[in-house]
Amino acid sequence: MEFGELIKGLEIIRSAGDLGKEIKGVAYDSRLLEEGEVFVAIRGTRWDGHDFIEEAMKKGASGLILEREPPGGLPVPWVQVPSSRRALARISCRLFSHPSLSLRIVGVTGTNGKTTTTYLLESILKEAGREVAVVGTVNYRYKGKEVPAPVTTPESYDLQKILREMVSKGVQDLVMEVSSHALEQGRVEGSHFDGAIFTNLSHDHLDYHGEMSRYFEAKRRLFTEVLTESRKGDRWMTYNVEDPWGQRLAEGVSGMRKLPFGIKRGEVRTLRYSLSLRGFEAEVITPEGPFSLRSSLLGRHNLYNVLASVSAAILLGVEIEAIRRGIEGLRAVPGRMERVDDGEGPSVFVDYAHTPDALRSVLEGVRRLTKGKVIVVFGCGGERDREKRPLMGEVAASLGHKVIITSDNPRGEDPYEIIHQIEEGCRRVGGDWIVLPDRREAIRKAVAMAKEEDVVIIAGKGHEAYQIWGDKRVPFDDREEAKRALEGR
Repeated sequence: MEFGELIKGLEIIRSAGDLGKEIKGVAYDSRLLEEGEVFVAIRGTRWDGHDFIEEAMKKGASGLILEREPPGGLPVPWVQVPSSRRALARISCRLFSHPSLSLRIVGVTGTNGKTTTTYLLESILKEAGREVAVVGTVNYRYKGKEVPAPVTTPESYDLQKILREMVSKGVQDLVMEVSSHALEQGRVEGSHFDGAIFTNLSHDHLDYHGEMSRYFEAKRRLFTEVLTESRKGDRWMTYNVEDPWGQRLAEGVSGMRKLPFGIKRGEVRTLRYSLSLRGFEAEVITPEGPFSLRSSLLGRHNLYNVLASVSAAILLGVEIEAIRRGIEGLRAVPGRMERVDDGEGPSVFVDYAHTPDALRSVLEGVRRLTKGKVIVVFGCGGERDREKRPLMGEVAASLGHKVIITSDNPRGEDPYEIIHQIEEGCRRVGGDWIVLPDRREAIRKAVAMAKEEDVVIIAGKGHEAYQIWGDKRVPFDDREEAKRALEGR
């Protein structure tokens, strides 16, 4: 392929050199670049690809795509573009021959519930006889292959490469979590979606987006830009009508089918439901008729996730019986209210809740269902949204009978400073809390103090099998630690 063909259709500010030069591929990481490939210089939060142009040239880069005009005298062609990330997305789609056009793709976005909703829809589609792939927070999986997920939504080049492999392996449907970071950075630009799900929106990632309105605008792009620009014919969206941001989203989107869902309102809603520490039962009303279901997932928030998956499945033309079997067949989602006890003694759950709203949903749900006390173990991640730390403290102290504040992924921050910020929220509402920075010790303490009728919630990390200290990942799995603590009771 010629360099000029690769960049065809991009918004170009200026260019230089022989655009007819043959190129062998594309790389956005200078460490991985091979001779003959075009280097795309991307600006990140910690590193700037423009600082590695010299390294790329030494490794034999055949061309450059960048946002800043390079030094003069370069022996290779280059183009300057407004956004290297968005350019990378467009050229990656072209490089891999637009694999999204050969897949039926559903995007799932929102603050909470994305992962569980993808697991539910995956289970439903499998029951409908489809070959299904998933890209999300836990992993990227298809045709028996599972790849650990470094990020929820891959960088555009990696995403298109994965999609092309899925097509070659016979995948028919892809269910993909689409993060606000991915939408803001254009990672799914040029991909053609069939439909999208909006779960909810609450306080998170404001360290990156700055304010809720900008966070909403990032999420909104999946519908107003990506889905609207898709070449798929029958596009659709389903959204939580009981979330004010969901209603606002729907009002600003046109040109596609819409199916609202909610527990009490929406075209897909419940007629009645009952919750327990073993799951829930519900009678659901849909445009295709009512049906009853059982789920082993816990909490009212998971009822919303079930309704989201039901709505999407109906829009995809799945029959009610396959929807029911898919929901009832999903026993658990990794790190999402995942039970780790054996039914003897206290109930112990590990959950990914790392936002104030998610933690509130979990704790409110558990308090309604238990006769005993609720013991909460949690911390907050370092180098992430600091505003939510006292809010998380407020939620935990107001809804937990006993709170143990510990470390999460401190990264480059002082874990004690993070804990102090959480404590500010605890003090506002009172409550009973202690501080144990060692997460292993905190989990053991919580399990040891719990009585048979109590519930222990270990929140924040969910499926993660590590802690991040500085720039190092140390093996650590809340589920394994909780099991060991239970064995030692």
